[in-house]
Amino acid sequence: MLQLSLQALQRLAEFDARLFLGINRLHRHFPLEKLVRGISSTGDGHFYVLLAISLPLLFPQAGISFLMAGLLSFLLELPLYWLLKRSCKRRRPFHVVQALAPLLQPSDEFSFPSGHTTAAFMMAALVSVFFPAAMLLMYLWASLVGLSRVMLRVHFISDVLAGIVLGTAIAMLSLFILGF
Repeated sequence: MLQLSLQALQRLAEFDARLFLGINRLHRHFPLEKLVRGISSTGDGHFYVLLAISLPLLFPQAGISFLMAGLLSFLLELPLYWLLKRSCKRRRPFHVVQALAPLLQPSDEFSFPSGHTTAAFMMAALVSVFFPAAMLLMYLWASLVGLSRVMLRVHFISDVLAGIVLGTAIAMLSLFILGF
């Protein structure tokens, strides 16, 4: 049984690496580095501060509720994210696939889960609840942030998928705790 589990994990890792390489072949055909860096940088945190300040000012009732849910979400997300990062200790793609150097210097050593993707999907979920008209735009943005992390060669697809699940789950948990 353990042998089957190890084989399944190995196949999943191989598929993840092939997908990573396939996505990163786009750089050969299109000059995407500046665009991808720009998209990724929107997930660095400045956008979240802008939302936290502007939405309560523009839409007091929904904005304050969004701010409360966002603060609780980040209070839950940051320790959980770091616990997963330090527990899993998954090497970044450029350590596994040595032929592809990263296109930016990651902020830490490990790749699982993608913190940028986690935070982006957490924000997309929260904004979607309080401002449903922005749902499509926010999820498109969050998806592009996750894809940009793969294209910058600092995350595997599975890191991004884990970030999607984690960010969405934390947002939903925060909303549940606050009674929204």
